Amino acid sequence: MRAVVVLALVAMTVVGGPGTSGACACGAFVANDELRALDETALVELTGRTESITLAVRARSEADQAAFLMPVPARAAFEVADGELFAELDRLSRPDVEVRRVTVDGDTAGAPRSDAGATVVDHVEIGPYEVAQLAGADVGAVTRWLGEHDFTMPAALEGALGPYLAEGWLVVAVRLAPTSGSLSSGLPPVRVAFETDAPVYPVRLSATARGVQPLRLYVLADHRTDVGNPTPGDAAPGLTFAGEVAPDPRYPALSARLTGPRFLTRYDASLRPAAITDDIRFSRSATDEPYRAVVVVTRYVRSAWPLPGVPLLLVGLALVAGVVVVVVRVVRRKRLAAAR
Repeated sequence: MRAVVVLALVAMTVVGGPGTSGACACGAFVANDELRALDETALVELTGRTESITLAVRARSEADQAAFLMPVPARAAFEVADGELFAELDRLSRPDVEVRRVTVDGDTAGAPRSDAGATVVDHVEIGPYEVAQLAGADVGAVTRWLGEHDFTMPAALEGALGPYLAEGWLVVAVRLAPTSGSLSSGLPPVRVAFETDAPVYPVRLSATARGVQPLRLYVLADHRTDVGNPTPGDAAPGLTFAGEVAPDPRYPALSARLTGPRFLTRYDASLRPAAITDDIRFSRSATDEPYRAVVVVTRYVRSAWPLPGVPLLLVGLALVAGVVVVVVRVVRRKRLAAAR
């Protein structure tokens, strides 16, 4: 069976108008006021037929009710992940910095529960989240369920969800307790695990977004991993890091997910919604060659000559005066030699 994750997040802030939608790279928001994703980071772990996605999304919003939809290709298990995980991954995979100094003359300023078609099959509380998993859903069932829980599904989002549901996906709803904080304050990451023969990071719902969707995507697998391009008309996600990782006391949150050495690959992307035609799909790379991106920082510095604050005219006069002195000395020497 397949599933669609519906993360119903409730943030205790100002109420707005119904039916507003937004998106992040891996899915879409439904809220009663505007939601804007600030950043999204995900770790995809591939172990045999099991795929898990650990997701952290931070959003800015004045909504008091919001839903987040993310498709996954099988009935899923949930857990709250360690909030330090992504901080450790960022430290481990950060690019090298190469500083290049460019000397320029003078000033540097100018340098460059159930209804028809939806039955609750799981209901559990995990940390700040209340999770309900629905079976036998279609677009209409998802819309009715969200409506009964005070969420209005925008028509555009229904259409984007349809292709997933047409393949027989289930629906999982995750609700955030009102006392657990707000979307903007940064909630603990949630981990979704499921069985699949074709690993995928779903991004097609993001085609309904209004702006570019930033994404940092980590893949933990037995080998270096390639990713498909969900926006064929634009640049593919860029490789930032690839290397073997092992349990390390410096990275306790990551080490808790490791039983031995594995290969970590990191990609960074900015997805343009209008160009999204597919999900991000994973495949084994042809090589396990390590890689770390290099960020080049160019710093512009003033040259030692001309001296700062000295007008070029004065510099020119000084040069002329020096030449005159030399000429005078040469003439004097010639005269003295002639007099002898």
